[in-house]
Amino acid sequence: MKDICAVEQELQTVRSIQRTIDIIIAGLLISGQITIVRIIVEPGGFALSAGGPLTGRSRLEGKLGSKTLSLLIDISDLLLAILLISDQTNVSGIFIGPGRFSFNITGPIFGVSKNEPSLPNLERIFTQFRWIVSEHFNVDPQLLII
Repeated sequence: MKDICAVEQELQTVRSIQRTIDIIIAGLLISGQITIVRIIVEPGGFALSAGGPLTGRSRLEGKLGSKTLSLLIDISDLLLAILLISDQTNVSGIFIGPGRFSFNITGPIFGVSKNEPSLPNLERIFTQFRWIVSEHFNVDPQLLII
C-alpha cells in the first residue's frame, strides 16, 4: 500500500497537470485558436465546449460575417479564458467526434461542482487515452508519454 505522502504527491502532480491544461486552453482562447462552439446543458448547470481549426472544427464566426457578433464571440472567449486563469472554471473533459474533438469547460460558476483528481485506475485510463489518441488521430504514441 502506498505511503500517504506519496499518494498526496501524486494527487498534486495530477492537479498540476490539470492546471497546466487549463492555462493552455486559456491561451488558445485568447489567441483565437479555439472558440466556444456549443453549450452543453446538464442537471443543475451547464458546460461550454471549445474547439477550432486545431481540433478539427471550423472557427465560430458571426452570422453572415457580422463584425458585431464576431466581437461578442471574441469577448465570450476572453471571459472564459479569464475564468480558466482565475480557476473559476476548469477543463472537465474532451468531446471526441469523427475527425474532431473539443474541450468541455465547466465549474461551480456554471452550477457544476469542481472536478477533484483521484488516482484509482489512473494508469489504465491513461493507457486507454494514449491508445485512442494515437489510433484515431494519427498521433505518435511516443509524444503521449509522461
